[in-house]
Amino acid sequence: MGKIQTSIEKAIEKSRRPKSAESRSRRKKKSSSDTRQAGKPDSSDDSGEKVSQSGVFKIFQTAHPDKEVMEESRFVSAVDDRSAIAAYKMFRTRVLHRMRSNNWRTLLVTSTGAGEGKTLTAANLALSISRDVNQSVLLVDLDLQRSKVAQYFGFDVDITNGIGEYLTGNAEIPDIVYSPSGLQRISIIPNLHTIEQSSELLSGPRMKALMEWIQQQSNQTIVIFDMPPVLVDDDVLAFCPDVDAVLVVVAQGKTDRVALERAMGLLAETNLLGVVLNKCDEKIGDNAYGYY
Repeated sequence: MGKIQTSIEKAIEKSRRPKSAESRSRRKKKSSSDTRQAGKPDSSDDSGEKVSQSGVFKIFQTAHPDKEVMEESRFVSAVDDRSAIAAYKMFRTRVLHRMRSNNWRTLLVTSTGAGEGKTLTAANLALSISRDVNQSVLLVDLDLQRSKVAQYFGFDVDITNGIGEYLTGNAEIPDIVYSPSGLQRISIIPNLHTIEQSSELLSGPRMKALMEWIQQQSNQTIVIFDMPPVLVDDDVLAFCPDVDAVLVVVAQGKTDRVALERAMGLLAETNLLGVVLNKCDEKIGDNAYGYY
């Protein structure tokens, strides 16, 4: 834990520095009247399940993301920000190297508190991984109290089922796995509503069955779980035993040292993949993100 502790201290030290005046200006939205792209038809295997364009992960339905919403959400696939794209490519490469070297496939993304950018980090990491032609990714929204994944992608309102419906017995796996049109090698399981007793459901039999189904899919698939802040409720602690590794997101000017120390103590028994410094004013080269 020596290197990790040193990295955390660096991240916190940066977070205590006064922020420089914001110099970023909003980019003009593309003047396209059609902000949605139709996905290519999926083929079907003998079981009747649809197969994604990459052929490495089974999906069942198509969802239509809104490109303008994705741009507003600051997704790397929707903006022309070379520094952000380069930062996430480096981030992706380091994550994949660590995951592959340990034969890990499932990654939990959390933070210490709200507003530190964990959902955006999880989604952008998933999108960056999907750009690797040898890799597919499944992004699962398990922040069951404050879900943001579907909102950030701008999915159509006709999506009526998510993981909440599945966990409460009102939907089955084919009802909740979506392939975003216009994007390859990425599948998404969203959540649409606030779910009560979430920690009990995450450790219940239906979640176990979903995890078994996920493990049966291609070993080329990395699974990213966007989860609540570890200090907010016990969902992360309830679910940690079911995942291979944990990634913690901290934010410059936001994350408190004491809170981070508490979070790291709670996660001491997990495989900590690393700590990501988000919302960093100080750039290293072209990168506005720090990974430790």
